[in-house]
Amino acid sequence: MNTAIISRRSFLTAVVALGASALLGSCSRTPTDQLVFSTYKAGTGTYNDLASFANIFTTHHGTQVRLMTSDTSIGRIAPLINGTAQLSRAADETHYAFEGDDEYASAAWGPQAIRQIWTPPGNYGVLTLKDSGIETAADLKGRRVPRILAAVSTNRKIEALLNFGGLTPDDVTFVDIAYSEQAAAIKAGHIDVMYQNVVGAAISELASTHPIRWINVGGGSKEQYSTWESLAPMMRPGPTHDAAGLAEGEEAWTFQYSIVLATLATFPEDRVYTMLKTLHDNFDSFVGTTPDAQRFALDNILLTPLVIPFHPGTVRFLKEHGRWNDSLQARNDALLEREKLMHAAWPDFLEEHKHIKNPAAEWKKYKKDNLPRLPEVVEP
Repeated sequence: MNTAIISRRSFLTAVVALGASALLGSCSRTPTDQLVFSTYKAGTGTYNDLASFANIFTTHHGTQVRLMTSDTSIGRIAPLINGTAQLSRAADETHYAFEGDDEYASAAWGPQAIRQIWTPPGNYGVLTLKDSGIETAADLKGRRVPRILAAVSTNRKIEALLNFGGLTPDDVTFVDIAYSEQAAAIKAGHIDVMYQNVVGAAISELASTHPIRWINVGGGSKEQYSTWESLAPMMRPGPTHDAAGLAEGEEAWTFQYSIVLATLATFPEDRVYTMLKTLHDNFDSFVGTTPDAQRFALDNILLTPLVIPFHPGTVRFLKEHGRWNDSLQARNDALLEREKLMHAAWPDFLEEHKHIKNPAAEWKKYKKDNLPRLPEVVEP
């Protein structure tokens, strides 16, 4: 429908103009010797990591890279979709955009042909003060739990923690709060737990004055993880040894997922391969540039959960270095087939549901009922 196309173009252009007019002026596309990466705001660890990644590529290939920032998920993805940016480093929004879920289930969006390039891991978790009496997820029953403002994906992860402990949202009292306000709120006794990156200035400062405990999500039964695939498909339990509040030699099992480096299916295979080869060949000069740079190492990246296809340039690189196998290939191929089916179904679905204010729930139901289940993966 022409109206949908116009709406989409106007929407994406407006989002990018708001977030990047000062950076890019009137340019909507960049020449081949220049790249634009979209990501989180300056000063974040994610921004610093990407700046170092860009610097390696500039140093060894002369390609100029500009970083374009936004505080919102759509503000990080829209530049990628409309061609203003060639790469984006973002989190769950990459999966939601690939699937056309949630805010992307609209005429302005729909499912997108997004590809993962690189997947450095990160650990995030729910913590409490050691004197709270909370030791496990089950202990959250009747407690005050944050509901983060304008952060659907974070709140779903908190719900996944509750489910891990055999609880539902009805078993706790939610406190609406901004992400940045949690540390002050837990110190003041307004909330009993908080969701946070396991490292960073805010959490380190809290741990220095108030001993903390990370709520364990490792070693659970299949039933305890049964809702994770639907609530947070990019997430898995994973260990961390450098979380704030841990003594030397201690370990905590928290949420592990990647703030992925992503692009579109149309981005050239050779260019992706060259980026990764350059990073790998010059990793010694990269690894000390930021506290999390070691997470970009070939042996450290996350291959699962695999819910967005890897780019052909990445697959080529991983095959060369023994980090690819038949089960990963089968899953990747199945995701590409899923993409074709979603893109084919979307126009008719949108037309049939154009009178529904929020078709996201119906779109998820359609996919569950009509798309084949993805095969399981065994990591190499």
